[in-house]
Amino acid sequence: MQHRFSLLSIALVFNILATTLLSCDSATTTRNATDPGTPPFTPAAGTTAAASPGAAAVAQQASAPATTAGAPTPDSLHLLSPGRAGRLRLGMREDRIKAVVPAHLLRATTYQDRGQTLPAYEMRDAQRPDAPPTVLHLIGDSAQGFRLRRIRIYDPQYRTAEGIGVGSPFGAARQNLGLTKVRDTPAGFAAVSGEVQMAWLIDPKSLPNKQPQQISSAEIPPAARITGVLLYQ
Repeated sequence: MQHRFSLLSIALVFNILATTLLSCDSATTTRNATDPGTPPFTPAAGTTAAASPGAAAVAQQASAPATTAGAPTPDSLHLLSPGRAGRLRLGMREDRIKAVVPAHLLRATTYQDRGQTLPAYEMRDAQRPDAPPTVLHLIGDSAQGFRLRRIRIYDPQYRTAEGIGVGSPFGAARQNLGLTKVRDTPAGFAAVSGEVQMAWLIDPKSLPNKQPQQISSAEIPPAARITGVLLYQ
């Protein structure tokens, strides 16, 4: 009799424990439709939420120049970078220029600099002969030889890796490539970026009705069109 009573007591205890566990599980998983629950990744008061997967990579890329939306991507022959335009680089000797550019694409000309007449070339583009020529300014003398001093670009095929070139808005150049100063040049009013050694010629129709020396960089509308790119050293 005592043995049967012990077995009955044990069975009763197991039954009570099972009922209790089922009740607790139901309470933790049931949610009313009007209860949104606690949002995931919510930090405790006074702490910072942990970054979601991939956030660190996005943050690292934030400072990298972004390609301007809708801008054409240049090929290697039309890529602009500090001191370089395609296969040409500033400081290149004249004979080297003639070695990389076919003779029929070069037309000899001159330019004026502080009372001096110096040699230059107008360079046509083999892919688009109708495009505005690129102007190559040389410096030096006949005894020491001439080298490439400046490059003036009016051909919209030439672009930076960010897609900025002739036809781009000035605001895109300023945001991606910086701005050091503005100045009036023989080629026109230009915004200069010392960081990439490029200057952006601004469409005069977009500028205030002032003398060039009176125009500040803040007065250039972000939507003002770039009409030329100057590479210099």
